Amino acid sequence: MSEAYWYRLHFKVRLYESDGSAFQRLVSDILHARFEGFVPVAPAGRLGDGGNDGFVPQQGWYFQVYGPQAGSSWRPAAVVRKAREDFAKLRDNYPDLRRYSFVFNDRYLGEPKGLLDALRDLQAQTGVPCDVVLGRGLADWFMALPEDKRQDILRGIPVEPPEWVDPRAVGEVLSSLADADARFDPARSLAPDFDEKIRFNGLPAFVASRLRAMSYQCGMVEEFLALRGQHLAQAVAQELRQLYAQSLEKFADDPDDPPALRYVWLIEQLIPAPARAHPHSLKAYREAAEVVLAKYFESCDIYAQPGPGGGAA
Repeated sequence: MSEAYWYRLHFKVRLYESDGSAFQRLVSDILHARFEGFVPVAPAGRLGDGGNDGFVPQQGWYFQVYGPQAGSSWRPAAVVRKAREDFAKLRDNYPDLRRYSFVFNDRYLGEPKGLLDALRDLQAQTGVPCDVVLGRGLADWFMALPEDKRQDILRGIPVEPPEWVDPRAVGEVLSSLADADARFDPARSLAPDFDEKIRFNGLPAFVASRLRAMSYQCGMVEEFLALRGQHLAQAVAQELRQLYAQSLEKFADDPDDPPALRYVWLIEQLIPAPARAHPHSLKAYREAAEVVLAKYFESCDIYAQPGPGGGAA
């Protein structure tokens, strides 16, 4: 699998996590990187944003962004109504309107019933081109950006994160791995059912290859836990099982790559907030997180175990 696939998975996880203002910021970052002269718009008092979440003045192209809360159920009729109402506001408030895009976080579930028809009707009535941009379209725009801009968008962190100590048991393991030089043990054998478990869980080749590569560093995890004691090892395993159970619910409805999405999401959940402030720390913690996942993949604390009744949750 290519590097592009890895970027797309990380973006998809970010999309799943974003709603409300977080989704609007994500879309704004993409539009700013994609369109020269893009102007984001924040609501202004009781007047709101006039149906305008951002626009490209040179083109008269206006965007309205809607991201329902993650895990909530939205009614297609309500989405259609919002798209119509926001278009009407734009017509009233922005006479230079020449194109309208309704950006909706469908989380890869597809177009809400009736939305495209409503936008076609608006276009026929007014002569203003109208379209909808869903998750897949946003992903395509994101993937078309240069790598440095993709890195900036995925990082998306405060310049000065608050002082914070990771209280999790897994935090001790991650800190140790991130601070240490990578140490591979080529003589280390994979768990006997490693490949069978890969197939059983439907993991794509790219994720499988990363798990295999990181498993040769698992000795570092085992040595650390041996020094700290069985209590910490059990606490880390429990935290991983809980995170994996959350990932099962979060991506249950995704039609494409739920096993791979869970893997990327687990990595991001393991990284402590302060590590995101610095690219080098972030890279070290991401690799440390993958080593931890490889270790607990082998021990069957995450992902399902082959065989009748096998499971990890």
